[in-house]
Amino acid sequence: MNLVRVSSQSEWEAYHQIRRHVLFELRGLTGYNDQHPDDRKPEHLPLIFVDENEPLGAVRLDLTGSGNGVVRMVAIVADRQRQGIGRAMMIAVERLAMAQRVVRLEVHAAPDAVRFYYKIGWEMVDAHQPNPLMAKLLK
Repeated sequence: MNLVRVSSQSEWEAYHQIRRHVLFELRGLTGYNDQHPDDRKPEHLPLIFVDENEPLGAVRLDLTGSGNGVVRMVAIVADRQRQGIGRAMMIAVERLAMAQRVVRLEVHAAPDAVRFYYKIGWEMVDAHQPNPLMAKLLK
């Protein structure tokens, strides 16, 4: 499995389809914007996690400067969840972040994902938000 920076039209389509379906449609939410300008900022890295040619996950790594980064909209395709793919994707994201000289990552975790982040070494920073803020120091 490989983490791929989104560049081609088919990669953009897979990236948005995974995020829209998993993070919006399956949660009964609307308003997903596949033209959001944040996805195209140079310091934001839209990524898909692929196994051979099959996209299994999507995530964006925002490089915020001073050794910090933010992980956004982490999603694994619905029928492949709870198979270790999320863990593998996050390990790849952390490696990419370290290669970009990031030493601390943050994520605003969906409430149902907090346990997942704890399991992979993240710590709670602020639980009193609708999407709790968690962080991880990279080594």
